[in-house]
Amino acid sequence: MLGRLVELSDAALRSRPDGGTRAVETRWVRRAVPSFTDSAVMAGPSSPPASAVLPTGSAGSPARDGRGASPQEDRGASIAARLDAALPGAELAEWLASLEPADLDDHTLVEALAAWERVASWAQAGSARVLAELLERTAGSSGHEFVADGVAARLGLTRSAAAQHVTVAHGTARLPEVADALADGLVDRRKAEALIATGRLPDEQRRQAVRELLPDVEHLTVPQIRARMRRAEIAVDPGGAEERHRVARTERYVRLEPVDDAMAYLTAYLPADDAVRAFAAVDELALAVRRGPGEARLLAECRADVLTGLLSGRLRAGDGADFVDGGGSGRDVAGDDGVRHGAPVQPSGAASRRGEVRVSIAASTLLGSDDLPAILRGYGPVPAGMARALAGDPDAVWQRIFTDPGTGVLTDTSSRSYRPGARLRAAVVARDVTCTFPGCRVPASGCDLDHVEPFDPAVDGPQTHGDNLHALCRTHHRAKTGGGWRVSRDPATGVTRWTAPTGHQHDRPPEAHGPPEVLARPAGAEERGATGQRRRPRGGSAGGHSPSSDPSSTA
Repeated sequence: MLGRLVELSDAALRSRPDGGTRAVETRWVRRAVPSFTDSAVMAGPSSPPASAVLPTGSAGSPARDGRGASPQEDRGASIAARLDAALPGAELAEWLASLEPADLDDHTLVEALAAWERVASWAQAGSARVLAELLERTAGSSGHEFVADGVAARLGLTRSAAAQHVTVAHGTARLPEVADALADGLVDRRKAEALIATGRLPDEQRRQAVRELLPDVEHLTVPQIRARMRRAEIAVDPGGAEERHRVARTERYVRLEPVDDAMAYLTAYLPADDAVRAFAAVDELALAVRRGPGEARLLAECRADVLTGLLSGRLRAGDGADFVDGGGSGRDVAGDDGVRHGAPVQPSGAASRRGEVRVSIAASTLLGSDDLPAILRGYGPVPAGMARALAGDPDAVWQRIFTDPGTGVLTDTSSRSYRPGARLRAAVVARDVTCTFPGCRVPASGCDLDHVEPFDPAVDGPQTHGDNLHALCRTHHRAKTGGGWRVSRDPATGVTRWTAPTGHQHDRPPEAHGPPEVLARPAGAEERGATGQRRRPRGGSAGGHSPSSDPSSTA
């Protein structure tokens, strides 16, 4: 557990070259753990002792709470526990370099990896400090503009990559919370940049947003950090967010970028609601193509072909019309490899022309009483005006959500059957939002619904209910089924706990409870009477996992 330690001594006021001081810092540190002074050590849980020993010394390496422990406490600690608790620095780096990976058990290898990453973050913090000093020395001079070019030349980086170093250096000088998190190994440079550069928050408000994130930041992905910072920005200044969006809309574009192997990127910079709507429409049609008889392409290939077909006119969408592959070669069915591609598929009506777009918006915001940020599924936080526009679409379908008034955990019906009904499936999708593996961003709507406790036909009683169902992308479904990972879910808190083959445990908290959902989708589409829950905004990145078969399956 992370604990909060506020250093109020004079030493906490760090001196600056100009004679000023820096504000008192809040540091987040770990529990008390043994130091590295005893050579009598054990390996990780349920493993034979490792032959590597800790370095000897009078002081030892500090723990992540800033203090050591007695030799008696040392003897009972494993290498893995000490690695997990150690603050990054030169002593930790020296100790890690002395360990022989072949002598460590699997659990300890993972902790050694994490410790090396903390050391890397500590080194990045040092890099940021010296670059900040260089930037301060050149401030106001003609050379300040070209500091990034000097960094790029010395480190062999592009100017863009060097500019990221400059951003982190500037930001950590202004935001001591981020500087400390980087030095303590809680974040790396990419996470630090997300904390520093996402949105347009004034420094004091950004510092407050960062402080609120610190207890969780070590286990958040970069997209999750960005989503939370964007939500904080909208909440602090909703009017400014609306105005910035209005200006940004005037800069929208479509761009072609040639790359190797006779390929190219077709990039569109669009308003978030238009982009999500366009992707949903492409995804809907691509899933129909992917499920066609004899189809051999991956879902990603189907999306690309559907997009090309729609834009070029080779793919025709309409009620009752067949969809034909719009591949770049002009072929409709057969490929060069002789594999059958793009068999015609029957659409499912209007829903195949316009994909489903979901937005969560508070009733008070919908009525205009406030301007709280809303959540656009697949993107993240958006200004209230955009959400109201989606909710006001004449084709929008409303869904009520039901949660326990005390805990906010989803209240649902149960079933004795193996597969959940439409209402239950929609409820679990609304509750989980994404795959429930920690950090995975595959949307729950494209996931399998997995039984946490495997379904047993011999059991006399309902097993298919919300407490025993969760969304898993195909990759993490396979990890649970055959990859040695174990899963449990606490129905009272909604926390899903994953236990790795190494014994490491990782908690995935429930999405924070959100307001009622509005489904912006075409009239005539089947309404899924769903329940859901309020949830915290998360990043919209798909996390690199794409389900490649029917996502409606359960296990």
